[in-house]
Parts: sequence; C-alpha cells; structure tokens
Amino acid sequence: MCEKKSLFFLLLMSFSPFIFAQNGSISGKIIDAQNQEPLIGASVVLNGTTIGNSTNLDGNYNLQNIRPGTYALTVSYISYQTTMEENIVVEADKTTSLTIPLKPADFTLTEMEVVARANRESETILLMEQRKALIATQAVSAREMSRKGVSNAESAVTKVSGISKQNGVKNVFVRGLGDRYNNTTLNGFPIPSEDPEYKNIALDFFGTDVIQSIGVSKVFNSSLAGDVGGAVIDITSKELVGDEAFSVEFSGGVNTSAIQNPYFVQDGTDYFGLANRTRPSTDNFNFNNSLDPSQIMPVNHSVSISGGKSFKIGDASNPLSFYVVGSHNKSYSAVMDEIVRNTVVDGTVWQDQLGRKYSNTTNQLILGNAQYEFNQHRLVYNILVLHTNNQYVGEYTGINGEKHQDDPDRYLGFLRRQQTNDNALIVNQLSTEWQLNNKAKLNAGISHNNVTGSEPDRRENYLTKGSGEFYFFTGSDRQKRFYSLLQENDFNLKLNLTYDLNDKFDSKKSNFNVGYNGRYVLDNFDALEYVFTAVGGQYQADDLHLDAAYNQQNYSESRFSMKKGYNNKYRVTKLINSPFAEVNYQLASKLTANAGLKVDLVNLNLDYDIEILPAGKVGINNKLYLLPSVNLKYDVNSKNSIRMGLSKTYTLPQSKEISPYQYVNISFTSQGDRNIKPSESYNVDLKWDYYLSPAEIITVNGFYKHILNPIGRIDGASSGGFLTYKNIAEFATVAGAELEIRKDIFNFSGSAKDKSNKLSAGLNASYIYSNLLLQAINTPPRNVQLEGASPFIINFDIAYNYIHDYINITNSLVFNYFSDRIHTIGAQGYKNIMESGAPTLDFVSLSKINQHLTIKLKASNLLNSTLQLTRENSDGTRNEILSQFQKGINVSLGLVYDL
Repeated sequence: MCEKKSLFFLLLMSFSPFIFAQNGSISGKIIDAQNQEPLIGASVVLNGTTIGNSTNLDGNYNLQNIRPGTYALTVSYISYQTTMEENIVVEADKTTSLTIPLKPADFTLTEMEVVARANRESETILLMEQRKALIATQAVSAREMSRKGVSNAESAVTKVSGISKQNGVKNVFVRGLGDRYNNTTLNGFPIPSEDPEYKNIALDFFGTDVIQSIGVSKVFNSSLAGDVGGAVIDITSKELVGDEAFSVEFSGGVNTSAIQNPYFVQDGTDYFGLANRTRPSTDNFNFNNSLDPSQIMPVNHSVSISGGKSFKIGDASNPLSFYVVGSHNKSYSAVMDEIVRNTVVDGTVWQDQLGRKYSNTTNQLILGNAQYEFNQHRLVYNILVLHTNNQYVGEYTGINGEKHQDDPDRYLGFLRRQQTNDNALIVNQLSTEWQLNNKAKLNAGISHNNVTGSEPDRRENYLTKGSGEFYFFTGSDRQKRFYSLLQENDFNLKLNLTYDLNDKFDSKKSNFNVGYNGRYVLDNFDALEYVFTAVGGQYQADDLHLDAAYNQQNYSESRFSMKKGYNNKYRVTKLINSPFAEVNYQLASKLTANAGLKVDLVNLNLDYDIEILPAGKVGINNKLYLLPSVNLKYDVNSKNSIRMGLSKTYTLPQSKEISPYQYVNISFTSQGDRNIKPSESYNVDLKWDYYLSPAEIITVNGFYKHILNPIGRIDGASSGGFLTYKNIAEFATVAGAELEIRKDIFNFSGSAKDKSNKLSAGLNASYIYSNLLLQAINTPPRNVQLEGASPFIINFDIAYNYIHDYINITNSLVFNYFSDRIHTIGAQGYKNIMESGAPTLDFVSLSKINQHLTIKLKASNLLNSTLQLTRENSDGTRNEILSQFQKGINVSLGLVYDL
C-alpha cells in the first residue's frame, strides 16, 4: 500500500509542471488616479470566475492559476468609482502585468455624469473618509452600532474615545466637558433640546433605525458651530443605498429587575405613550389622571419597517430616490432597593430613603428622505418626526425632611412620585448641492425644528409614619401635581460657496470656502403647580389607594383644599449670525493646511415672569466673537498621517442657567444666575494616525484646552437647598491623551468574497486631566476637577465574524469602564459629590441564516454593577452614600427580514 502511495506521489510530481504550465497569472497595482498613491484593500475580481483578491499594503495584487484566454477584471474600492478592465489576455506560463488607476467617486467626467455615492453605513468607508480628511474626525457607522448592540445615538458616541455618560444626567461628557460645552446637529443642521434643563437634545431620542452614521468633531474649523468646547456631534440620517430596499424587524425582551417583581405604571398615558396634558380648573378637582398606578407584565418589544426605491426621470435618466423608516418601541426597567440620601454640611441626614422605581419608555419615529440628482446638482429633503414618552413610578420609605428647615425625624414616612416626560420633535430640512462649473460648488440649506417638551401631571404624595403599620397624609403642601410645557421653534439657514484653487502639485485638494450660518430660536416655557392640604385618616402603604382620598367628592365636602400656584413663564429669543471664510491649500507634497475665520454675532434675550421676583429681562446683546482656526495635515507616507488643530470657540450659558426661575426636577431644584458670563475656549489638538489596512488603525491623540470663565453646577448651603449655576473660576485647564486601536487578530477570509473567518478587536482609552481654582461665595478657594470629567475611560470590544455563502454570523463582547469622577462640585462647606467608577459588559450576536433572515440576540449590562454617589462630610471622617442602585440585565431577541 505504501508503495502505491509513493508511486502515485511521484507520478503527480512528474506531471505537475505540465499541468500548471497550462495556466497564467495577472499581477499589478491599484492606484489613485489623482495622486498615484497605492490603494490598500481594493477588491480585484476576475469576471466569470471565483478568482479574486485584495490589494496589500503597497496596493499590489496577484491573481494566479488562470487558464489562458481573454478576460475582464473588475476593481472596486470605497469612495472610488468601480472600474472594469476588458480584453486582458492571459497566456500559459506567463504573468500579465496591469496597473489600474481608480477615480474618486466625486471625480467629474462629463457635465451629465451622476456622482457615485459611498455607503456611509460601512465602518470601512468611514475609516477611509477619516483617513482622507484634512481635519481630525471620528465616526460611528450604522454597521458598527449594530455589531456592538447599540440602540441609540447616546450609546453609540460613548464608544468613542474621551466620551462618557454620567448617571442621572442627560447626554454625554466629551473630554470632561458636559452638555453646555457640546453641540448636536442633524445632517449638519442644529437641533434644539426638548428639556429646559439642557442645551442639547437627548441623544437617546435617536434610535439606530434612523442613523446612517454619527460624526464626532473634537477639532474645530470655521465651518463648524462656534458655540462649542467639547465636540460637535452630527447625526446623519439614513438614505437609500442601492436601487431598492425593504426591511422589517421585530424584537422582544426583558429587564431582569423588572420581570422578577410586580411592575407598576402610572395612569394617563396610552399604549403609544401619548399623555393626557389637560390642566384642571381651580374650582373643581377635575384631574383626568388617576393617582393610583396599575400593574402590568413588563415585556420589552419593538417593530421597525423601512423601505425605499429609486427611479430614473426624463430622457437623461436623472435618479430620484425615496426612503422611509417607521418604528415603535416600548421598554421597561426597574430599580429595586434604591438608596436616596442627602445631608447637610456636617453630615446630618435630612433625607434617607429606600425605594423602588419602575421606569418605561415608549417612542415612535417616522423618517422620510427624498433625493433628486440632475446635471451635477443634488436636491435633498429630510423629514423626521420623533415622539418619546419617559415615565416612572417611584415609591420610597424613610426620612424625607427639608434641608436646613425641618426636624428630619418628623418626616419618617412614605413617598410616591410619578413623572412623565412626553416629548416630540418635528424636523424639516431642505438642502442642495450645486456644481456651478468645474471649479465652483454651492451648498445651501434651510431647516425648521419644532420641539414640544411636556411634563404633564407630575404627582407627588407624602405620608408620615404613624403608629404600627399606619400612615397619615403629610401637611405643609406635601401633596402636589405639576405641569410644564416647553414649545420651541428653531430656524436655520446655511450657505457655503467652494471655489477650487490650483496648486503646483495638482492635488485637487486646494480650495477657498466662504459661507454663512444663521440661527433664530424662539422658546416659550411655562410651569404650574397645584398643592393640596392633607386628607384626614389612616392608610397602609402596602395597600394605598390615593384616589379614595383625593377625589371630587372629598373636595366638594371640603375634606381638603386645592391651591393653584403661580403660572411661571419665560420666553427666550436667540439670534446668531455667523459668516465665515476658510482656505484649504496643499502647501507641500505631503503637507495640507486649513485656515479660517468665523465671526459670530450673538443676541440672547430672556424675559421672565416668575413667582419669586418681579417680571424682568436678562440677556446677552450684540456680543461679537472672532473665532480663528488653523489645521494642518502631514502625510508621512501612505500609512501615516499627523494632524494638528488650533482654534478658539465659546460657550453660551443655557437659557435655564441665566433664568432666575427655580426649576423643580424630581430629585433636585436648580436656579440660574442672571450675572453668568459666557465661556471662551482655546483649543490645541495633535493626532497621529497609522493605517494598518482599510479596516485597521492605530491612533494617538493629545489635546489641551484653556477655558476662561468656566460654567459649573454647584451645591451650596442655601436656605432653599437648590443647586446653582455659576462662573466657578477665572479659568480651567483640560488636557489629556487618547488611544484608539482597531486590529484583526486573525483573518482567514482568503480571496473568495462569500467566505470570511475573522476575529477583530477594538480598544479606545483616554486619560483626562482637568483643574480649576474654585471661586464661590463663602467657600475657601480650592483646586477641583471639572464636573463629570473621568480621569480614565476605557472601551474595548472583540468580535468574531464567520461568513459562508448567505450565512453571516457576528458575535461581539463590548466592555466599558470609567473611573471615579465629580458629579456635583461642593461649595459653602460641602465636599464634592462623587460618582464611583463602574464597568459594563454587553454581548451581541447577529446571525444571518439565509439570504433574507437575520436573528439578533443581545444581553446588555451583564455585570449589573452597583452605581453609587457619595460625599464626604465636612471633617472628612466618613463617606456618606447619597445614591445607590442597580439597573438589572437586559436581554432581547429579534428577527429581521430583508428583501
């Protein structure tokens, strides 16, 4: 037997030269048609065969074992036009050499050519755009969000280096700078906040089903907003990719804390999250909503449908496309055994409660996108309708007194809080891209945003502990119902004229931009509170029926009285005119520069009519800001780039921060300062990018910020016990370093396009140093960090991808950690409130089982870390826990059908 095998092997070796001599090969290089640089990772496929390959780090490819004949070769690459080379002759035992140039997708061939557009939902395409950009940017694609199990824009941006989320605070911190220092846009247009307490709209408003990509610009130039210090976060909404699309997705899941216990929801909101906003008259107890919550089964569920189609119009076959997304989502969560505690300066506790909180979110959205292209012109219309309802029922037992005013032992009892935030956003955007001639291009756009932020019928009921298991209603206006409404109209206009310049390198990168951004915002806010006297009698907290006490009959019988509070109002008008000019120029073969100047003329006026002060007006009038910026990019070689950015920006106080109105949140009361000043920021950034391959990168980034008149929230020992906003120092310093790595651990994909076996990992980490010398009334100066600035932030993910024919499986683990940070800066004897660092771990599995069906499995917050706020007492002898809870683990299973 062994002899037969040996004989066969010898015969095979003897004939193999003759066998393989019958075949030939094709090799060469794929290059950029404009600058002749090699293109890494371009796809090269021999038509009519299974032979294909990708170019290496030098742009070279090699196709072997090709039978003699005449062939066509198709070459494709992200952001470039696909090219087909025909009549390629392959001869036996010979290599055909062929260098193929690719033209960028925006490279104009003729007057009538329609520009090809890259699919910006791809991680690789966004990385390519990042590589080509003169100014340092970062982006998260829709595919990356899907792979990491991200459900909304807020979760997505926290995967970017230097960005973190603070519990109990909406939106994110960028390089230690919170909401007021950041700026949110949609398709390049500003969008306002739905909450009077915040500058930016809640990023969790935007689910992944409407997001194509999210760009994060932490380095600034003249065309970006001037009112920024941390980052401009731009959400790009989805559009049609290809000729047609249709997809439907269903999912269901549970939160472990919610499903293991009886779950309660408040009355007054229907299945779709539409709240009853009707306010009662003063002569009747005609509230439409019950004070008693009801019990349900808390099963998370969602449905999403999307689709689109393109058409050819007229003799020129101009493309017209439509894309629509509609979705409905409902999610439930619960916090059991939540600690809520507060102290005065010496550590004396005035609030010490243990409770449970049932939260649920309902949202719907409709996204519409229409595009028409003709004669190198592009017209785009976007409409976005978002509705979100967030509500919770909280029940707490223990001490809840009044800060500095009451004996806390008098307020041992029970509290039920019920709150709804019913918010809606309607966005209309119209933009154009006009190629005026072979050198000039005009981009223009207008948008209108309408925001309604409603807090209808917040209900608070306090009961004091009596004898045994019995309670009685607390007096002193401790029975309350609260209504507020924010209505905002936001108008935006932008113009940008780009004129291409010649340079001696013929780089096609030099140009001059001149433009204008205008924004006019009109806010109207009003708030009204109703307070009630206590109804007599004894009650049990475990079987409490509030409607039996507070109803029309008892009101008519004068068992309690109702007082309508003052209708607090304020009106805000903001007008910002922003002309700008900048030049991009290729200074040397490897050096490109951007220099610009933006001029912002700001008018911000707030008229208030509130209970605690006579009606008045406060504002910032005709404030002029000159905002220069310089950005440099040096391409060391095809794989290494160094970028530097210098800029000046400013930060306006939020409307709430200059208003004397006392905004009563469910967990704190805050009041603005009419004398607060805008901040000014001087920014320096230095970044190095090393591109290992089209999908792999190593980035190191350093930054420094000098902020004049920083604005912060401080906790002072005021008689009302509220938080205030102040210019807390003459200046603040922020500096740090960021590291990002995306690397394939192994990749056995080979040359076949329908096969993949890859393990990849991503890491981004940041160190942030922040310091200011605190200046506050009755507070000795001391050095503190910025509120919300975590010194260390780490994000890590590892993903395995297997593809065979239509089967496509991706399993990912995503880890996040932030170190201890200041939640609220202490003043007037108070120490800082600290938020303890906490890790999170998520698992995501996406399994495409055939050409149309995909199964999604997601388990988030697997570690279920304890989230905690603490504060030292004045003499530093102990740390008092102010808040402590766990969110529970979320598990969901979904099914996606794609046409």
